[in-house]
Amino acid sequence: MQPTFVLVHGAFANSFSFAPLQAELGLLGHRSVAVDLPGHGFGADYPRAYQAPQDLEGLATVPGSIKGVTLADNVTH
Repeated sequence: MQPTFVLVHGAFANSFSFAPLQAELGLLGHRSVAVDLPGHGFGADYPRAYQAPQDLEGLATVPGSIKGVTLADNVTH
């Protein structure tokens, strides 16, 4: 049985960044899965202040989607 490559992104990224790599791995006959860490990708919550047009006052006060996410949360996920 061949291994499955588990792809985990770093800071300021998400699983979407692995799409080209996953395509190439698939062409070579390898399996892969890309995961999103808490607060990233489809699981992220983007407050209205972060969306276009941006609300500069809101950006200064509204916390980002990873506020409160700890390393332990990532490990558990």
